[in-house]
Amino acid sequence: MGSRLEIVAPGLPVAQGRHRDRVVQAGGRVFVQRYTPKETRVWREAVLRAARATPGYPAEPWSGAIRLGMEAFFERPQRLCRKSNPQGPIRKNTAPDADNLVKAVMDALTPPKVKRTGNAAIDEVKKRESRRGYLWLDDGQVHLGPVDRYYAAKGCGPGVIISVELIDQEEDSAC
Repeated sequence: MGSRLEIVAPGLPVAQGRHRDRVVQAGGRVFVQRYTPKETRVWREAVLRAARATPGYPAEPWSGAIRLGMEAFFERPQRLCRKSNPQGPIRKNTAPDADNLVKAVMDALTPPKVKRTGNAAIDEVKKRESRRGYLWLDDGQVHLGPVDRYYAAKGCGPGVIISVELIDQEEDSAC
């Protein structure tokens, strides 16, 4: 198992959308259902697919402290495609916010919460099964490194480059 991965997810980066509510009627009862916007769900699925396809992706989630860094590349607007503009990436200082971009990526790589059934043995099996294929157990393990936003270089498409690594506990002890 490697302790460092670089995940490349092509496609337009999408910030974590706000949960939305809708009124649903089922069985003669009316209730409010909370959901995540489709655009956010599709982006998170794309990030998870790209991560799982990355060589060295672990079979079991990492435990311990993890450092996450990210570079998000957006489509270059027409106004920045002139000959006088640089060929390489250009910093993007507009929406979406970096923290919301990171939230979407972190949610994609974190296993979903499992509802309890009341039976400890069944709950443990469900919990273990739900964790399979994700990068870490809980997003509380993640320490943020640099998060940058750019307009893509001329001729390049949008996407994200996600760098994740296990943090050596001895490396961090300053005292």
